[in-house]
Amino acid sequence: MDCTWLKISPSLNKGIAIINKLDEARFEQFLRRIVAKLKVQVTEIFTEDEIQKLEKLFSVDQESLVLSIKTLQYIFKRMFKYIFMPVDLKSDLKSIGLNNEKSDSIVKVWSAETRTTLNELGTVASEKSSDSLNFSWKLNAELSSEYRKKCKVSKAYLSLANEKNETEIELTHPELYSIFLQFESIQNELDYLIT
Repeated sequence: MDCTWLKISPSLNKGIAIINKLDEARFEQFLRRIVAKLKVQVTEIFTEDEIQKLEKLFSVDQESLVLSIKTLQYIFKRMFKYIFMPVDLKSDLKSIGLNNEKSDSIVKVWSAETRTTLNELGTVASEKSSDSLNFSWKLNAELSSEYRKKCKVSKAYLSLANEKNETEIELTHPELYSIFLQFESIQNELDYLIT
């Protein structure tokens, strides 16, 4: 088991064994309920009546059902603290003993919840941020005077402005080219991280 974001324990292994036995048809809905309550930090996920119904539905005793709920809570709490590619997450879940169907369901629910959370964060950030960055540029050539007839210096002016302040940078051709190479290097690193 090479899953570094989870601490493997006998209790976790027992919980995973129980989870693997739960009916797949009802598992995803069960999982969504646990995650929804986890996000709003409710301690009681299911009422006593619901637990009794779930025991019958999944054909497990109360102790096993509670252990499966706690195991899923633990796994999701840990998952929400890390950034994963879905394929890597599924591989990690399978490496700790979850079967393929349960791993797929967990990744599906995690992806949906993560997407929702990121969209909410993006909306909140864009509402709070009134800073819209404007970028503009212009070129200028300084020509020589009568004394130095063949000398001309080309310059680029880059302007970054938002509602609060404006910054203008004057660059010669070698300086601009150097910045271009640095941006290209950054872009290559970002592309490498995505693949």
